Amino acid sequence: MNKINLFIILTILINCYFGINQVNGKFHKELGWKQSLTREFIDPNTPITFRIYIKQQNIEQLKIKVRDVSDPHSRNYGSYLNVDEITSIISPSQESLTLIEKWIQPFNPIEIQYNDNKDCMFITMSKQNIEELMNVKLFKFIHQNGKIILRSPIDPIIPSNLLKHIDLITGISHFPVYKLKNNINSLSSSSSSSSEGLQIISIKGTGEFITVQYQPSCSPNCNGKYFPMDVTVTALNQVINNTIVTSNITPTCTVTDGAAVCKVFANSFVYQPSQVSITDTVSNQVLTWDHPIVSLPIVLPQTIKEYYGIPNHYQVSHPNATQCVVEFEQQYYSPTDLEQFFNSMGLPTNVSVNVIGYNDETNPGVEASLDIQYLMGVAPNAQTTFWSIYANSSAEIDDILQWAVAISTHPNPPLVNSLSYGMTEGNVDTYLGNGYMARSEVEFAKLAARGLTVVIASGDSGAYDLGGPPMGANGCENARGDWPSNSEYVTAVGSIYFTPYSAPICYESVASGGVNCQSLPIGEVGVSIDYGTMWTSGGGFSNFTETAYYQKDFVNEYLNKLKELGVTPPSNLFNSQGRAYPDFSTVGKNLYVINGGEWLSVDGTSASAPIFAGMITILNDIRLNKGLPQLGFLNPLFYQIARTNPEAFYDVVVGNNRCGLSDSTPVCCDFGYTATTGFDTVSGLGRPDMSVLMEIIDQF
Repeated sequence: MNKINLFIILTILINCYFGINQVNGKFHKELGWKQSLTREFIDPNTPITFRIYIKQQNIEQLKIKVRDVSDPHSRNYGSYLNVDEITSIISPSQESLTLIEKWIQPFNPIEIQYNDNKDCMFITMSKQNIEELMNVKLFKFIHQNGKIILRSPIDPIIPSNLLKHIDLITGISHFPVYKLKNNINSLSSSSSSSSEGLQIISIKGTGEFITVQYQPSCSPNCNGKYFPMDVTVTALNQVINNTIVTSNITPTCTVTDGAAVCKVFANSFVYQPSQVSITDTVSNQVLTWDHPIVSLPIVLPQTIKEYYGIPNHYQVSHPNATQCVVEFEQQYYSPTDLEQFFNSMGLPTNVSVNVIGYNDETNPGVEASLDIQYLMGVAPNAQTTFWSIYANSSAEIDDILQWAVAISTHPNPPLVNSLSYGMTEGNVDTYLGNGYMARSEVEFAKLAARGLTVVIASGDSGAYDLGGPPMGANGCENARGDWPSNSEYVTAVGSIYFTPYSAPICYESVASGGVNCQSLPIGEVGVSIDYGTMWTSGGGFSNFTETAYYQKDFVNEYLNKLKELGVTPPSNLFNSQGRAYPDFSTVGKNLYVINGGEWLSVDGTSASAPIFAGMITILNDIRLNKGLPQLGFLNPLFYQIARTNPEAFYDVVVGNNRCGLSDSTPVCCDFGYTATTGFDTVSGLGRPDMSVLMEIIDQF
């Protein structure tokens, strides 16, 4: 044997020993996992649980059933299927079940369980036997957040005769993705790649004030000395042409890992898109933020009810008008915070929350607090579930598919479910496992067949889903859809904000006929960096799923309007035949939340989704009290209502989603989607007008 061949063999052996396979590896460094380099002993009898998603039958028949029970013109509208009926359609063949069990049984599984649909196996087996069964080596991996798991860096190798019987195996070679929810409420990166000198990090307006977070000009060598700042706010509307200067503001500064970050509070205009500049009063260095900024009032549940036509004292009364927020990644809520929220907002406090999964009441998360407070704030007195998908060991993993499988066979599932999680659709199979997105689509169809409403936040980084992997993508070479908003069987909800500047004329120059809109009635505008916020609501067209059947006419009309206006993005940038989203929008800016006893304003489509979900609970309450079935998968009905009763939706006509965030820094591509009259991929069909919907919802 020559030296080269010996070297190759040794390399292969070393790579196998340490679990490193650069060609076939599922390990992705951007996920934040590192293999433990300590050669500590791992008990070969360590029990590990994994899942096998078995190939289902008659998927097209299931989809036909969904259309039948969701179509308001169908005689079977509202005749939703139960678990047994769904199982009778999609359960795997006996051949699949027999072959898979025949493969597993010789390796002494500790436990085998099936879900009620018989299409998912939950298997617990020793580490050693899993390695023999799947021809892998399991190693210890540590995440930067401290979590520890056992994983194989390569996919399981299964017998060729089983390939057509298995959709997906999870828990062996794919690594948990953190975070599934983009948090635009904690911007921390500089707007410049420079690590020295004056840099604006973020700006947030609240009413007549703005908060500017910045890196001081003395950075990185400030030595604890920070100098007063001037902040200049200039209205961009040429009709007004006002300027406010707040001088000699003493900053509040902190130092983390040697980097100084300061904050100053300054006066601002309410509602008026403005330009913001900061001046170091010692060095006289001036820095202007590159994008418009708008300062908006705080939003409370009462604000939403007033503008959205919900009677202020309406309380859900039907016990079956149930609702749920679904949380991942150890996002918990505090009952103490929730009670304080109810008390402060004048809401009923006698409603308990049903918790499924684990909830650490001492460690509430902003996102979970936002979700449950505004779901229950919009639909008070509704029976509410806090569903926590928790990974408490190396045997489990947080994921949406796990929740979908669990709720699909739940004996009494919540009727309306709000999820504020997702990722760029092109990354789903890469990071979660090949076949993950396709299988999720079937699971969402099962939920629709059962008459469950699934509300999804449409994402917080515009038409390109910017932000970098694993959650987003980089670059403006093509627009990208967000998952699971791209699913035909979910309701995707984007974000808008309250403002009197809600017509295109408000943004025109004086020469073009622009007017001062400050005193006009409050309307709504798509959340966008171009229109004064630090982030952009997600929307666009999927590159993986087709235009949903119920929206085809609306999408064609929208594409024709873009063409007439001359603002259609180049055809090579987007898939005009893809699933268009969002379907609807609600307010997602400056929601007031209490978390850990502290009040703060929160942004995001993660605010819009539970607000919309609460509105659907109210409509379900009306229907159930009149002996009608719940709305279930509501898109076919609501798209029809938008055609026959257009007054049921407020039409958002201002907005563009070409910009997004990359490393918390605004990035604007040349092209995006523009808001128009009617359906668009900025706000969907617009915002529901509950004063109309509550009157007509019992007619279907």
